[in-house]
Amino acid sequence: MDSDNFRGVSFFERRVTIINDLDDLRLRPYCNLRERTLRGESIFIAEGTLVVERLLRSPYKVASVLTTRKESGFGDCLSLVPDSVPVYYVDERVVANKLVGFEFHQGILALGRRADLPTLTGGMESFFQRGVPTDARRAVGGIPDATKADNLGLAFRCAAALDAEAVVLGESCCDPFSRRALRVSMGGVLQTRIYQAESLLDEIEEVRARWGVPFYATTLDSDSVSIYDFKQGFENKLVAFVFGNEYTGLTQKQISACDKKITIPMSPNVDSLNLGVSVGIFLYEFNRAH
Repeated sequence: MDSDNFRGVSFFERRVTIINDLDDLRLRPYCNLRERTLRGESIFIAEGTLVVERLLRSPYKVASVLTTRKESGFGDCLSLVPDSVPVYYVDERVVANKLVGFEFHQGILALGRRADLPTLTGGMESFFQRGVPTDARRAVGGIPDATKADNLGLAFRCAAALDAEAVVLGESCCDPFSRRALRVSMGGVLQTRIYQAESLLDEIEEVRARWGVPFYATTLDSDSVSIYDFKQGFENKLVAFVFGNEYTGLTQKQISACDKKITIPMSPNVDSLNLGVSVGIFLYEFNRAH
């Protein structure tokens, strides 16, 4: 095909493989997503134009893309797909719903490959080896045991928007690569460094000892210092906030592992804030202090 004819050929005609058989092995990773958590698998699924685009722009490898629409409307998304990545098309929306196992309205999915996540200690070692400028101030968000994908997704969305250095997940956290967490995060999971602690309390102790990184427990305790009065505590090159479980907050052991307790002043008629909202407020105030 000469260049003039090639320019007249649509992306669909040029790149997309039409698959009519739902038993095709190439579609197997997309099957029955409602019934699969994918946590024990080496893959994850990005859903919708924005999340798929952010996957394609991220360091994570993309194995394939699946679309149910011939028409355009995906913006720059499909133009970002490398030539080595296959794009599949499944005709008819009802067939796509049968394939993935839920009402699928977004029109596009992508299959991403999970990567090995560094521990908190490993991530901090890389941070200091990178030689961060002396005038740079960075914040890490530690989440020991968030159990709801919506809450974790919102926390990642705030972390990405407010330029957090990383989010540290404890041993009991839900999966940040679940479809729900990815969707709620608006792809923020794919834009933020993730550290997966093997033993969070031990790693906090090691990071404090080796690099002097201060850890601040976010609590509602009456002896906590208000975030608005704590600007002088943000003078370090790197600080870490630790956020508690959605229902029970931080445990006493988690609080004791930190240097200080800080809080967001709020009405006495409200007992707490959503995890993601809290992450957003603390990171915003940290950024505003500089």
